[in-house]
Amino acid sequence: MPVFINLKNELKNEDFIEREFSIPFNSLGLPEEYSSEKENVDVHLYIIKEKDGYLVSLTVNSDIQLECSRCLESFNMDLNGTSNIFLSKRKLIGDSELHEKDLIMEYLEDEEHFNLSELLREEILVQTPMKPLCDEKCKGICPVCGSNRNENQCICEEKLKRKESPFAKLKTLIEKKETKKN
Repeated sequence: MPVFINLKNELKNEDFIEREFSIPFNSLGLPEEYSSEKENVDVHLYIIKEKDGYLVSLTVNSDIQLECSRCLESFNMDLNGTSNIFLSKRKLIGDSELHEKDLIMEYLEDEEHFNLSELLREEILVQTPMKPLCDEKCKGICPVCGSNRNENQCICEEKLKRKESPFAKLKTLIEKKETKKN
């Protein structure tokens, strides 16, 4: 159920528009691993008409359920932020060089059928970290026994380091020497 706005019509007699929306989270077409405790994504939209397009300020208020990339536990991340995007009516020409202002610019194909849901979907994807962490200090999973180090402190790695240490052979030599003396 995408939300479309007719920018040409809405901004015919006005220099800007300001709207509040609640869009169902499930209607955004996000990847299936994305879920939310909240049913809707609350959006505050502010659009200013410019000479070559529209300046859009999009404030999002929602959350996403993510899986920590270290400990594999689910956690809830708040999505609260404002994005500023310039919707340009002019296309970039072939090999033209990108400038910093081009990073916040998108080409607007159809002023009469601007898809707000698609813009919101993109912003949620951009705000989601590539490697989400439940906490910056997350200790992750033990590669030896597989336990969550945040819940159980194991000494598997220390034991493994001692066995594979270059000095481990010295220890066995010392032990052999001591057994010969006795």
